Amino acid sequence: MADSRDITGKNRKFTGTGGIKVPSGTEAQRVDEAGTFRFNTDTNLAEYYDGVDWKPIDAPPTITGFTLDGGASVTQTVIDNTAGGDATIVISGSNFDVTSGTVVFEPEGGGSNVTTQTITRTNSSQFTVTVTRTDFLEANDPYAIKLTNGSGLAATLASALDCNVPPAFDQASGTLATVVEGDTLTTEVDCSATDADGDTITYSITSGSLPGSGLTLNSSTGFVTGTLGGSPSVGDFTFTVQAATANGNSTRDFTIAVTAPATGGTRTECGGYYYHEFTSSGNFVVPCGVTLSSVEYLVVAGGAGGGSGCSAPNGSGGGGGAGGYINSSSSCVTGTTAITVGGGGNGGPACSNSTGSDGGNSSAFGSTATGGGGGGGTDINGRPGGSGGGAGGCISGASGGSGTACQGNRGGNATSPYSGGGDVGGGGGGANEAGGDAVNSPVPAGAIDGGDGRNFPGTWPTSFGESGYFSGGGAGNTCASPTPSQGGNGGGGNGMTPAPGRNAIDGTGGGGGGSGKISPFYPGGGAGGNGGDGVVLIRYQL
Repeated sequence: MADSRDITGKNRKFTGTGGIKVPSGTEAQRVDEAGTFRFNTDTNLAEYYDGVDWKPIDAPPTITGFTLDGGASVTQTVIDNTAGGDATIVISGSNFDVTSGTVVFEPEGGGSNVTTQTITRTNSSQFTVTVTRTDFLEANDPYAIKLTNGSGLAATLASALDCNVPPAFDQASGTLATVVEGDTLTTEVDCSATDADGDTITYSITSGSLPGSGLTLNSSTGFVTGTLGGSPSVGDFTFTVQAATANGNSTRDFTIAVTAPATGGTRTECGGYYYHEFTSSGNFVVPCGVTLSSVEYLVVAGGAGGGSGCSAPNGSGGGGGAGGYINSSSSCVTGTTAITVGGGGNGGPACSNSTGSDGGNSSAFGSTATGGGGGGGTDINGRPGGSGGGAGGCISGASGGSGTACQGNRGGNATSPYSGGGDVGGGGGGANEAGGDAVNSPVPAGAIDGGDGRNFPGTWPTSFGESGYFSGGGAGNTCASPTPSQGGNGGGGNGMTPAPGRNAIDGTGGGGGGSGKISPFYPGGGAGGNGGDGVVLIRYQL
């Protein structure tokens, strides 16, 4: 007997609105038989059994673009992993599995996938996910978006997200420099940043301002340069610098402190220090509200005048002593400090057999350097005068004895007649041809040379190029000089040794030279040379 289904089931006509009903059921109701075709009510997909596995039948999804935190739809963008919190990403496309579709972010540079914190399957063309920004790492860039349907079919949008690290400032927030009105910044103030991706950085000030006028922030380098002008008030000026790239910005607060300049003497900036040179008495004034933590100072007293000669055969005056010096420092300096600069002593007048006058004392910050002692004059027997004493620290240098046969009072290191030099810096030589520190010479017929100047053995003023601050005694003259009976003024000004028979180079704090001996052409005794003036030099760093 024929089965009616053998007749009715053949050559059935299909229309556009018809279909074939296939068996359906849950996965638990499957019968593993090769060639079986059914509808899976758990996955809502048709499936078939190939003799080994059940295979779902599905169309793959596609991704056309996405938005990041409400921005415009893109296929590539950057994500800031320093911003903190979660980012919201809306993925658009087609054939999304609204039941079991998943999304991950795969690093193309290696490393672990970034998984979603939440996923909302809005519809078959749009999923919304959230991800933690800090899960994206610069080293693993870039990241692809992968959307996988329950069937296992997936869509991938390559190089969709690049982890961007905003520029990092090279300096910590705070005070970067202290500058004095009217001064050029000794070094550029570094407000620059570094970008890990090598993006071009543009710098700008977004709040606050640089002090005064004349200072500028370079928009390309991030350095502040210039000369401070415009009479800014003393205080701290805080400003915010933005380092901006096409993919992210960073900001940081920096401060430049402004202090008013100290006044007094001649102010010079050199090698990171401020110098004030006083060649005459005055005041060193630190403005109200400003404290200098440490001030170094050099105090040089005036050199003494040389003694005068007479008409006797050996009538030569002694060289004046060098001014004393003090090199020290003072802390927490404020307000006004009186500065005294001692003048050089006058040489004895010609033919007066007079002792030269002492150099004046110099003082600063409670320290006093004593002037050199005047060179001795000849006595009635025509014996040469001894050298004046040098003055060291606060020890007074006594004037040279008039007509003493061996050495002037406090004539340093002199052991034979008519020789002599002051201690501390070298006084002027008396009748000794070597002068200064001469220790052994025969008694000459008359004065030959005064003592040479010496340099102070310190370092900081020398590095300032001011070795002349450390002069010693003056030089006398011989018969062969253009004016043989006249003593040289202020010897040893630049540490140079004057040639025999020549006047010493004028110099700070140097003692005056003694007069030269008489000659058939110059029967009268000469005048003593004048001592060099003192000086006070101050330096400090802000």
